[in-house]
Amino acid sequence: MTMSDELVLNVKELYLNFYTYEGVVKALDGVNMFLRRGDTMGVVGETGCGKSVTAKSILRLVEAPGKIESGEILLYDKDKETDEIHEIDIAKLRPEEMLEIRGNKISIVFQDPATYPNPVFRVGDQIAEVIELHQDLSLDVLNMKIAKLELMLSENLASENRAEIEEKINYYRQQLDDPPTPDKKSKREAAKLKAIEMLKMVRMPAPEQVVNQYPHELSGGMRQRALIAGSLACNPSILICDEATTALDVTVQAQVLMLLNQLKKEIGSSIIVITHDMGVVAETCNWVNVMYAGTTVESCATLELFEKPIHPYTAGLLTAVPKLHEDRERLPQIRGTVPNLITPPSGCRFHPRCDYATKICEEKKPLLEEQKPGHWVACHNPLDN
Repeated sequence: MTMSDELVLNVKELYLNFYTYEGVVKALDGVNMFLRRGDTMGVVGETGCGKSVTAKSILRLVEAPGKIESGEILLYDKDKETDEIHEIDIAKLRPEEMLEIRGNKISIVFQDPATYPNPVFRVGDQIAEVIELHQDLSLDVLNMKIAKLELMLSENLASENRAEIEEKINYYRQQLDDPPTPDKKSKREAAKLKAIEMLKMVRMPAPEQVVNQYPHELSGGMRQRALIAGSLACNPSILICDEATTALDVTVQAQVLMLLNQLKKEIGSSIIVITHDMGVVAETCNWVNVMYAGTTVESCATLELFEKPIHPYTAGLLTAVPKLHEDRERLPQIRGTVPNLITPPSGCRFHPRCDYATKICEEKKPLLEEQKPGHWVACHNPLDN
């Protein structure tokens, strides 16, 4: 796909298999999706359609027996100093090269906040580790030392060591243009201070206290905020939220979703929201990518998708959502079941469940094409025809 808008990510024809004892699971069958800079994109579909596997593929976190067979995962990395854009194919990077991307250029917030923070490390130490790994803290260490000395002066103006302290301050200020490499202890201290700033950014109550607490001492909403703080610590270009609000109650879920959109504006990240909840998509996303059985079936602006879905599967998903103004004894449903991806259907993977399927649907896989401006659909018999 090509668009005039500036892209930050473009996944092209991504194929991924899992080699199991029962057979080869064809988990991703030519996934296509793109993310524009500054967008919040929702990825929706039934359980097992490949949403989380796609997210893990983007971060190269799929382990054996999973294997990316082919395709491109193009990251358009903008240099913060020159604004030059470099195209990086993540699918071709070596594991050690991915360390520079993962957590720095692209971050992920996983589904269950009770599982992913390491229970034996303090919250602040976990966030500080990310900051130490990916950021040059030389300048921060110098500023921290200067701030400490200035505080000493303000607290004890009659100190007989005042001249000595002022001399140290001037010495550190002279090094600001070319800061030396800090020692490990100072670097960790500066990272810890930055961790507190990140917790403040995600509206964490009492961040100075939370930074020294363990994950089990926090509520589910606070743990999720801590995970988001760690994910955003290095101002990534892309933040992936893999059902990040599913385990939270409705009130906290709304707070976290509102927070994500506020932070997106503050740090300039693009967000991928993986969810089953069409309400979450309607509330937070401006673009939607619909997946079915390892393929992308529809991709367009959120408002257009809700008003005029073109793919029969998308239409089925939307009609299955209960509406407060309708009185129904039984909700509409998509007939049949999700296919076995070891032996997926031929042609279009949705054709056994589709009311509009014809012979060509059984024989030929539809391509993801732009049916109308800004609306991509993979269907031989789209609904607007």
